[in-house]
Amino acid sequence: MNNPKLVKIASIVIGVIISISLLIMGLRLFSNVFTRASDMEPRDVVVSDVNQNSAKISWATGVETQGVIEYGTTPTALNFFAPESTRTKSHEQELTLLSPNTTYYFQIRIGDHKYDNGGVPWTVSTRIVNQPTAAMPTVAPTGVPTAEPSGTQSVEVPATSETQGCNETDCNKIKEMLGKGCTTQDYILCLKKPTPTASPSASPSATPAAP
Repeated sequence: MNNPKLVKIASIVIGVIISISLLIMGLRLFSNVFTRASDMEPRDVVVSDVNQNSAKISWATGVETQGVIEYGTTPTALNFFAPESTRTKSHEQELTLLSPNTTYYFQIRIGDHKYDNGGVPWTVSTRIVNQPTAAMPTVAPTGVPTAEPSGTQSVEVPATSETQGCNETDCNKIKEMLGKGCTTQDYILCLKKPTPTASPSASPSATPAAP
């Protein structure tokens, strides 16, 4: 005999078990989806090797993904694409055929999700074209005029009394004129000269008177 009360209780228990199972499965599925979406999000986006016409974009993901870089010269018109060729966790993609001295905006699309830098695209600016260096005119060094040596002018030194010689013969006068035309040598030579002695004059003898 079926007891309606027991049947009702059993139905409630079975319903609760089924509800709990469905809730657990839903939470697990939601967790997996959330975890998968988080693992697919690009991390550590780096711009490198930027030159006039190209640049490299690198990033990492928690799971293997295959992304596409969408880029352009304005934030609202990302009309150029650089897709990856393989699925990987470490990504590096090169943007080529860029214009020099231009700012590009880009985002990364993985599957149906688009990732950017907090609501705005990342940016990369290419380098300026190297301008040819104009040859500087060579300026010849200005010669410093060399002064020609002027002719040697002979300076006539007026003859002093010493160069005129000592014309005195008196030793006393030579002594007085030392340094004024006469030298010590003149004085010594004067002293060495023999002094002329006066010969005695013969006195006339008286002629005896004749007787």
